[in-house]
Amino acid sequence: MLNRTRIKMLVTGITLAMVVSGCSSASEDTTAKSGQPVQIQKVKMQPLTNEFNLAGTLQASNQTAVSFEANGRILNTTVEVGDQVRKGAVLAQLDTSTYQLELARAKTTMEKAKAGISQADASVQSAQASIHTAQSQINSAQSKLQELNNGAKKQEIVQAQNAVTTATNTYNKKKADAARSQSLFQAGAVSLTENENAQLEVTNAQKSLSDAQEQLSLLLAGASQEQRAQASDGVDQARAGLESARATQQQGLASKAQAQATYKDALTAYEQSALALKKTTLTSPIAGVVIEKQVSDGQLGSSGSEAFTVGNISTLKVLLPVPDSEILSWKKDQKVNISLYNEIRTGTVTQIYPSTNSKTGSINVEVSIPNPELNWKPGQVISAAKSMKQNEALLVPVESVISTGNDPYVFKAVNGKAVKTPIKLGKVTNNQLEVLSGLQAGDQIVTQGAGTLFNGDLLGNDVLGKSEESSE
Repeated sequence: MLNRTRIKMLVTGITLAMVVSGCSSASEDTTAKSGQPVQIQKVKMQPLTNEFNLAGTLQASNQTAVSFEANGRILNTTVEVGDQVRKGAVLAQLDTSTYQLELARAKTTMEKAKAGISQADASVQSAQASIHTAQSQINSAQSKLQELNNGAKKQEIVQAQNAVTTATNTYNKKKADAARSQSLFQAGAVSLTENENAQLEVTNAQKSLSDAQEQLSLLLAGASQEQRAQASDGVDQARAGLESARATQQQGLASKAQAQATYKDALTAYEQSALALKKTTLTSPIAGVVIEKQVSDGQLGSSGSEAFTVGNISTLKVLLPVPDSEILSWKKDQKVNISLYNEIRTGTVTQIYPSTNSKTGSINVEVSIPNPELNWKPGQVISAAKSMKQNEALLVPVESVISTGNDPYVFKAVNGKAVKTPIKLGKVTNNQLEVLSGLQAGDQIVTQGAGTLFNGDLLGNDVLGKSEESSE
């Protein structure tokens, strides 16, 4: 509700102006009983104009500073202020020669480490084969020693005796054949070759007999101490070979583990070098427009230094400083009229900040504004008004309202008389006052000369018939 003093001042000032300038053609002039000219007008519902009483600065809806993540000289920049860029678009490129050299070194180290793994793995496999061979040798040597310690088996002795008997019979037969062959040769009955073959068979049969007799003798006598010692030494040597092979295997495994660790470190260094090389290319993290450019070709770029500012301006935002006394009337998704150079757009409340600004006592309300043609720019100052659910109100001219320290009132024209009518006022808009109660659409009120009237004054005989509604 308006302050009474303010209403009185508004009524007084505007009434004087209206008296001097004349009246609207949409109202009816008449003369009151007092002799002063008055004007009456029919009251009706009119559009309630928004008050653009908030201001703010446009910002990109999504804005980010793009900084280098590596050091180096800028070879070239690829965009200028105002250029539209997509997400991931290249903005600038640093000199990559140092980073490429580091990547090549890391790759060489990684390949050497990989070769070390292969070499160590081959050593482990060789040691495993040696372990298998040594184990077989141990088994063989232990079996031989066991046989010597156990002595000949009975059936082996029988077999050896049978072999001696067979060899003896063969020898006796070959010996008799050789004697007969000699006699026949002397008699000229056989040739020299046949006689020599018969004599050779006797010699071979005699050797076979000697071997069979010796084998039988060994079986009957058992293994000697020397043979047992040799067999035992064979077992020890085989075991020593096994231990050596196992030691070689452990050494190979240790070498392999070390090579794998070296390869892992080399791979990490390679990946870091590759990442550093990748960072020499500066790309946009979002899609939008280049708002600022702080670098140029040839200058040194450093990690963390801002190079560009990129923002999405297809949708803008503004922070409106709403007085905390009015913040409860603001809601998320509420519509807001935004004005810039006589162009009005409809924005939407996207966020209401949770705290009051300590310097201004206001609370920021963030409003999103469509900007499809990109013709509104960040940094421009706009004015804003909250859209009202009630788009029409009962409005009366300011000069028709009288306030003398008590409640405000107007004079209704009723049956040719001025009737004092108290009213309750709302907001002021375009030199008109919103009437919340006391009047209805279609009522006739005195708009000019009301300050000279008293309750019950006559307004003239033909006023009601001649009055017209005010035109738009």
